[in-house]
This record gives sequence, structure tokens and C-alpha cells, in this order.
Amino acid sequence: MDQNKGLFKKKLAILISVAITFFLLMVFLLIIGMLMNSIKQQEMLKATDKFINFKSRVERLIFTNETLVQGFEAYLLMNPDLDQAEAEIYMDKLLSKNENQIRNIGVIQDTTIIWNYPKEGNAAAVGVDLSMVEGQKELVLKVKNELEPVLQGPVDLVQGGTGFIIRLPIIRPETGYWGQISIVLNGDKIIEEINAYAADAGLKVAIFNDQNKRVPFYGAMSIVGEAPLGFDIDPDFINWQVVVSPKDGWQNNQLIFEGAILFAFLIAAGAGQLTYRVLKTNDQLRIMSSHDSLTGLFNRHYLNEYRAMVLAAAKRNNRHVGFISMDLNHFKKINDTYGHNVGDLVLVETARVLKGCTRTNEAVFRLGGDEFLIIMPDIEDGTVLQQTRERLIKSFKDDFHLVEYPCKIAVSIGTSVFPEDGNNIDALLQIADEEMYADKKQQQLTQA
Repeated sequence: MDQNKGLFKKKLAILISVAITFFLLMVFLLIIGMLMNSIKQQEMLKATDKFINFKSRVERLIFTNETLVQGFEAYLLMNPDLDQAEAEIYMDKLLSKNENQIRNIGVIQDTTIIWNYPKEGNAAAVGVDLSMVEGQKELVLKVKNELEPVLQGPVDLVQGGTGFIIRLPIIRPETGYWGQISIVLNGDKIIEEINAYAADAGLKVAIFNDQNKRVPFYGAMSIVGEAPLGFDIDPDFINWQVVVSPKDGWQNNQLIFEGAILFAFLIAAGAGQLTYRVLKTNDQLRIMSSHDSLTGLFNRHYLNEYRAMVLAAAKRNNRHVGFISMDLNHFKKINDTYGHNVGDLVLVETARVLKGCTRTNEAVFRLGGDEFLIIMPDIEDGTVLQQTRERLIKSFKDDFHLVEYPCKIAVSIGTSVFPEDGNNIDALLQIADEEMYADKKQQQLTQA
């Protein structure tokens, strides 16, 4: 019984320790995950702040040039006959501060180019119907039909090279749609500016336009790397999709993560082991307080607690309780002859025999020295005690043995039964003790 109970408690202690280890590990992993996510979020916020700076400069680049187109649009509405000489003088003044980015400005009547500034290098484009030019016709017709400005590019230009084109509809109050103004931005200069903005922001950048959402017109996905952040730049006009990542790449926190996991596992395992040791120590202390250290039987201290429980249960359930007092005959002589070490072996062997003679629900106590007590909490009557007495005598005669020592043990036994012999535990023990001493005396007389 005690072995099974001890094994169960050991398994329970291991189970509790494993559960605590697992729980702490889960908590630590959750905390580590939150910290790693926080680090990642902070890194993403920094990249976002850098993108906001990049975005504002790109928008300013485009909108500054759009404002120029709007200024020329206002001029055309006030001067519908488009005096070319005056228009060129106006354009010289308008573009004096931004001529390095602007390749040309054109006027389109309906969908056909009728005027370009400057003429030099752009004369070939005059007279071209852009609704017939692949790569430009779609957005030209979009401006005509929707009467909304658009940004297109980079595109191959009719006059050669590439550029970004800002198109604004010309709407006259009396006739409605008349045509368009287009400003062609030098593609190389715009890309050069974007390069500078990206470098200043410390970002790797890839930019897609609405004409090709799979292949970026600026940068490359291979350069941006894995897990870039995605943003939009002014969907209503510029309509660029941008992906970015830090110039030096995302921080590699794998080593930190693995180290944190290892540390968490060690802490959780240590806590689990400590828990097991505490439970084991507590169980050992409990056993020490209720068990005899030599024989492993219950001790006198536990008897005071146990007997009250047994009698209370017997009274509630109308049960009989048996008490068997026993001591060893001539134990002092064994100690004197062979020494106390052998005497201890005798007591241990006695405990083994007593455990073998009792049932799992019966308690065996060592009260001190060579005095033992068996409490049988549920018996039919005193006949059971006599049967147990005879079994004990036979077991000590046949089963008791010590290796290398020819010690034979005889026992003296006394019994009492609750409630026949009394309702008081002390009285019941006294009756059993008196009968035990009477048995000892009788054996002495018989041997004499």
C-alpha cells in the first residue's frame, strides 16, 4: 500500500512539475513573441517614417510641375487664340526655375498635338494624333472622357526618349472639352531625383504604376528583398504603388530569438525541477512526521491523528475496529548479544512481516522500541483478530529470517475490539496491552 501510494505521489509530483514547466514555457514564449513583435513593429515604424519623408518629396516633385501646367492652362483660357510668340515668352518666364526637369509642354486640341514648347527637338510631334499612339492613347482618351488630370509614365515619347507626362483637360465654359495640356518631364531627371530621395531616406524602393502592377518601373523586387512594406502615393492622381525596406535590410533577430527560447526553456525547466524538489521535500517531511524513520511504519505521532479518524468513521458507520498490540520477546537480549545494528535489522524485518500479514486498509505502527500496533478499521467481530493473531505467530515462525544471523523471534500479542471492549481509544489500547503482557508472561511460564 505504502509503495503504491508513494509511487502515485512521485508520479503526481512529476506531473505537477511538468505542468508547471510547460505553463512557464508557454508564458515565456508568449512574452518573447510579444517582445520580438514589438521590436519588429518598431523597425516597421521607423521604415514607415522614412517612407513618409520619401513620399512627401516625390509628391512635391510631381505637384510642383503640375502647378506649372495649371498656370499655363489658365493662360490659355484667357488667351484662346494661342499667340505662339507671346506663349513662348510666357513659357520662358514660367519654366525659368525648373527647366532641367521639363522636357517640353504641349497643347493638344481634342487628341492631336498642335503646339510644343520648345519647338527645337519637338517639332516632329506636332500634328500627331495621340489617340492613335500605343502607350499614350489610353490615358489621353481617359482625360478626354473623364475630364480629370492624370500622370503617365515612364512612356516612350513620340519625339524620342522616355518621360513622365502630366495631362490636364482644357475645358472652356462655353463649349466644354476643348483639348489638353501635357507637360513632359525628363524621365532620366525624375528617376535621378527619386534615387536621391530614396538614398536620403535610407530605403530600398520599388515603384509600380497603374499601367503595370506586376513589374516596377523603378527598382526591382529582388533589390527590395523579402517582406517589404507596401504603400500608395496619391491614388487619385499619381497612383503609384510603392514597396520599401530599410537600406541595410531588416534586422536579423533569429539569433536573439533562439537565445531567448533557450533561456526560457532553461528557466522553465529549472522552475519545474525546483517544484519537483519542493514537492518531494514536502512529501519527505510529511512522511518523516508520520512514519518511523527506521522501519517505515506509522509512528506514535500519527497514531493520535489516525485513531480519532478511525473511531469517528466506525461510530458513523456502525463498524467494528480491531486493535492488536505486539512486542518482541527477548529483544533486549538480541541487542546485547549481537549489537544494536542487528537489533535494527530485526526491527526492519519485523516491519516486513507485519506488512505482509495486513491488508491494504489496515495500519501498522511502531510505537517505540519493540512495541508495535495494528489497527484494523473494519472487521466483523473478534474472531478476525484471533485469525490475524495466529497468522502473525506463524509468519514470525516461518517467514522471519536474517541473513548471516541465526535470530529467531517470538512475539507477544494482545487484542481489543471497538465497541465491545470500550468506546475510549486509550481504554482499548490498555486492554490490548494488558492482554499482550499476559501472553508474554504465559509464554515465559511455558518455557520455564
